Amino acid sequence: MGDVAVRAQRRNQKRKFGKKAAIFGVTLLTAAGIGTAFGVWTVGGGGSGTATATSAQPLTTSVATTTAQLYPGIAGANLYVTANNPNPFPVTITSVNANGAAVPDPAHAAGCVTTGVSYATTATSQVVPASGSLSFTVPGVSMTNASDTGCQGATFTIPVTFTATS
Repeated sequence: MGDVAVRAQRRNQKRKFGKKAAIFGVTLLTAAGIGTAFGVWTVGGGGSGTATATSAQPLTTSVATTTAQLYPGIAGANLYVTANNPNPFPVTITSVNANGAAVPDPAHAAGCVTTGVSYATTATSQVVPASGSLSFTVPGVSMTNASDTGCQGATFTIPVTFTATS
């Protein structure tokens, strides 16, 4: 074979090798790209977390006194109440409940043994803010004809409890 034929044969071999190398390179890059994309989509993880529920504290009252001038025979007079909420969440009072006998102020205690004052449980809807207080009135205070004369001018404190939800 002559010089020209040998050179032509070498040129053809180089072209075939170049095409094969190019095809191999594209195939390799495509495979690498698919592998990377596949790896991104299969990333996962797991674990667990914890949370602790708080314990609800009872509401308290700092004031529960009558707002009306009481007299024998009155019914439905208002009770002024201040509710205190020590909880870190708001609480809705759904009723104010009687919780014992009405007590006259100390200046009238000796002459007002039979107060005749009572409170009837009353439904309400009052929202006491988280870690806060709320003052409001509810009806339900009555005074009977059995009240002692010494109860005139007395201010009565009435023990109450609350029914409430968070």
